[in-house]
Amino acid sequence: MQSLLGKTGSQSITVLCSITFETAGEHVINSSINTTQVNLDGLLEVLGKNLYSTPAVALRELVQNAHDACQRRTIEDHDDDREYSIHLECNAELSVLEISDNGSGLTRDEINEYLATIGSGYTRVLREPDGADSAHQLIGYFGLGFLSAYVVSSKVQVVTTSYQTPEQTWSFSSAGGKTFTVDQSENAPIGTRVRLQLSSKFFALADTQVVSALLARYCSLLPIPITLNARPERINSLLPPWRLDPQVPVVKKRKAELEFAQVFENDFTPITCYTLPSDNPYQLKGMLWIQDGSSYLSSDNRNVSVFIRGMFISNDELDLLPRWAGFMGGVFESALFQPTASRESLQKDDYYEDVVDYICEQLVTNLRDTVLREPNTWQRILEGHGQALLGASISDDRLFDIMRKSLKVPTVDGEMTMSQLLRRSHQCIYIKPETSASFEDVLFKAQSIPLVQGYMYAAMAFCQKFSEVENIPVKILGRERDTESLFSPCDNPPEILRSLFREAYPEGDYDLVFSLFSPVHIPLVMMPNRDAILKNRLEKKDLDKRVGAAALSLARIHTKKIKQATENIIFVNLSNDIIQRLEHLSPLMQGQIITLLKSLMVIASGLDTGGSLSVNDAFLQLNSTILTLIEKD
Repeated sequence: MQSLLGKTGSQSITVLCSITFETAGEHVINSSINTTQVNLDGLLEVLGKNLYSTPAVALRELVQNAHDACQRRTIEDHDDDREYSIHLECNAELSVLEISDNGSGLTRDEINEYLATIGSGYTRVLREPDGADSAHQLIGYFGLGFLSAYVVSSKVQVVTTSYQTPEQTWSFSSAGGKTFTVDQSENAPIGTRVRLQLSSKFFALADTQVVSALLARYCSLLPIPITLNARPERINSLLPPWRLDPQVPVVKKRKAELEFAQVFENDFTPITCYTLPSDNPYQLKGMLWIQDGSSYLSSDNRNVSVFIRGMFISNDELDLLPRWAGFMGGVFESALFQPTASRESLQKDDYYEDVVDYICEQLVTNLRDTVLREPNTWQRILEGHGQALLGASISDDRLFDIMRKSLKVPTVDGEMTMSQLLRRSHQCIYIKPETSASFEDVLFKAQSIPLVQGYMYAAMAFCQKFSEVENIPVKILGRERDTESLFSPCDNPPEILRSLFREAYPEGDYDLVFSLFSPVHIPLVMMPNRDAILKNRLEKKDLDKRVGAAALSLARIHTKKIKQATENIIFVNLSNDIIQRLEHLSPLMQGQIITLLKSLMVIASGLDTGGSLSVNDAFLQLNSTILTLIEKD
C-alpha cells in the first residue's frame, strides 16, 4: 500500500528574478532569488466559498467531471464501443451523495497531477491545439470543478480505475482539501466513484427530490444517460428540437418545439417557436419562442437559458435577446461560448457579440415570416404584445416595414391601427405627449378625433416614423407651432371682448388668443404651452444643483428660441354664437356669462387651469351664477 500526504499551510514558490537599474549613467545588474508566499488555507477558503453563487453548483461540477471522463475515454480508447452512463446515489440517513461513471478513470500519476492540484485539469490538455479533434465535446476547462466538493463535504473519497491500468484501483481521500491520502484499493470496474460525506449545512444534497430537481436543471441536455438511485429511467431524457431527425414531419416537429419551450417557460405558454438553422456559421444551436399573456409598456419578460455542450450554465444572459424582445424566450447551446471561472455566466467576448447579432437577425426574419405567412398566429401575437411590438418596429426598419399597417397605437379612444386613426383624424396624426388631463381631450373628443397617447411606450416615436415614411402630417399638442396650427387667429377682435376676457384671464397668467376654430359650439379652450413650461423649469436658479451643467446648457440653448414664458393659452372662439352675442349684453350679464364659461371649461377638462380656480371652485362659481340668474328670472 502506498500513501502520499499533501503539504499544508503556507507554501513557497521559488522565483529567480533579474532586475536591472539605470541611474546617472551607471548600469547596475542585481540578481537575486525571491520567494512568493502562497497561503494554501486562505486560497482554498476564498476559492471554495466565493467562486460559486450556490453550493448546489457542486453537483453540476461533479456530474460534469463524470461526463468529461466518459468523453475522454471515447476519444482515447478507440476500440471501446461501450454505452456510457452516470449514476447518482443519495442516502439521506447517512448524509452521503455518490456520483459514479464508467468513463476513463484516473491513473496514480493523474490523481496527483489533476485531482490533487487546484487549477489543473486533463480536459484542458485535450483542448490544446495539438489535442484530439473531438475534444470540443468536453465541458470542463479551468480545473476548479472538484474544488466544489470540498465546499459541501466534510470528507471526500474517490475510488477510481483507469482504462490504462485496469488492474489497479486507487482510493483518494481528503477532508477539506488541505491534506489527502492516496492508497491502492480492492480492484473495481473501470471508471470513478466520488463519495461526499456532506457537511451539516448541505444535508439537502442527500435528498432524492432535491438532487433530482438539480439534475433536471443542470443536466437536461447532456447526451450521456444519468440515473438516480434505483430508478431505471434516465433523468435527462429531454430531447431538444435541434437534435430531432430532419425527416420528422413539420406538425410533429412543431409539437416537440412547443413542449420543449414549455419546460423552460414557467410563467407563460409559448405561442410559436423558431428553431435556429443548423448550418449557421457560429455552431450555435437553439430555439426562440414568443410568450402568450400580455406585455405592457416596456415590460421585460425575456427568458434565456444557456448551455455549453449540454450542461446548463446560466439563465441570466438576457442580452442574447434584443431589449425590445421583452415577450420572448430562448434556449441556446454552443461549444464556443466561453464561461467565467465559476461557469455561471458567459464572457462577453467577440463570439458572444456576434451571436447576439445573429440571434437578432433570426428573430427579425422569423417575425417577418409570421406576419406574411401565419396571419392567425400573428393576430395572437398582436393581441398580447402590441405595445412591445411598437418598440420593436422602431428599432428595426425591416420590422417597421412589415408591421406598420397592422400595429395599433394607444389613443384616448382605445387602440387603433394607423388606417383607422387617419380616417377619423382627417389624414393627420395628433399626439398628446403628457398624461395630465387638459381641454385638448374635450376639444378633440367633441370632433371625434382620436388623440394618440404619446406618453405610452414607443407610441410617439412610432407615429413620427410613420409620418416620415408615409408623408403624413403629425401635430404634437402643447408645442406652440403645432397647437396654434389648430386655430385660425383673428387679429382684430372687438375691443369689448378683449377687455372682458383680459379681466377674466389676467396677463402674465394667460396668453389670450382670439381665433376661429371647430367645433363652433365650443366657446373657448385652454391649452398648456409646453415649450414655455419647459423654458420656465430650465431657468429656475436652483436647477443647477440638480441637473448636470452640460445637459442644462444644451437644453437652455434650445429654450432661448422660445419667446413666450406664459404657461397657459386661452383660445376664444369668435365663431361661437355665445361669444358673438356677448358684446350686446349688459355688463352684469357679460360678467356672469364669462364666469359660467370659465367654470364650465374647468369642469369639462377636469383639471385646474393654472390660476386660482380649482375644479371645486368652478362648481361653486357655476352654482352661484346659475342661482343668480334664476333669482332674476
